[in-house]
Amino acid sequence: MKNKPPTQESMEQLAVKALGFADDHVADAFEMKDVSEWLGISYSYFYHSFTAVMDEPYWQYVKRHRLELSAGLLRHSGYNISEIGERSGYATVAAFTKAFTQYFNKSPRSFRKIDTLPKEKRTLELVDAIVQSFDKKGNLIAPYFSFERTEAEVLPESMLFYTLLSHKQDPVVQMIMKMNREEQRMRKILSGLELPHARVITSTLDAVPVTEYEKMSMYAGILIPAKDVTAQLLHTAASEGLMAKRMPGGHYLRLPLPMDFATAGIPMYEFINRYVNEGVFKMSGNHFFISLLAPNACEIYIPYLKQLL
Repeated sequence: MKNKPPTQESMEQLAVKALGFADDHVADAFEMKDVSEWLGISYSYFYHSFTAVMDEPYWQYVKRHRLELSAGLLRHSGYNISEIGERSGYATVAAFTKAFTQYFNKSPRSFRKIDTLPKEKRTLELVDAIVQSFDKKGNLIAPYFSFERTEAEVLPESMLFYTLLSHKQDPVVQMIMKMNREEQRMRKILSGLELPHARVITSTLDAVPVTEYEKMSMYAGILIPAKDVTAQLLHTAASEGLMAKRMPGGHYLRLPLPMDFATAGIPMYEFINRYVNEGVFKMSGNHFFISLLAPNACEIYIPYLKQLL
């Protein structure tokens, strides 16, 4: 009996898992055959199916993802160029500089000096539109995005079990359309487990605003301290088709907000950009996230370098 040809859905699931693998191994050396073996499929099938689903070859995606994340670190982190290259999977500064310059047509040093990135203008215009819309209704949201309202916290090494809300589609629209369903699913998973330190969160795997808007991968997931991960949670996450990602512990700024995640998302970037540019703090990575508390309450968590605060 012949095997049935793979469905488009199964191909998409494999491609999304491959995205997750690349994101969880940004700084690690690996080859495509490592990923195809991890997925349990042939190298040839993996190569062709990923390209068919994502409209770009896998290794091209890996390179793009690493360089875009490195650009985000150049923009907002306190690391030097050598450290950023290493965190992006490049063995030497020369290799990183060559790859970065070929992709962005600017050296890492020159990129770091740009006042406003082309894609930032779109983001900042959206911020202005959101703020003005709320101001007209008598609801001032700008004062909530103030550094004075943040609190410093230390989070432990954690694991994120997540699902993508968008890929190759309008990310914010997809996020808003799917979030309610996915948040309910995450909370249902947690309801049968005693995991008091688990959070339901949302964010992106990509670098805002470096990654092309339509290619951004937004996610919803469960964030839990690594020491609290149980065999039952691992089993449930696998049965629910959730991917896993390591989230580094360390120093975070927590900003509580009396609004939903969708309203907070765009002004959050302006908040980060403003205070980094003013030298108030520098980020330790691209892994900021929004913790969902209630329909009109959330908290933003921003990783920062304590020694530079």
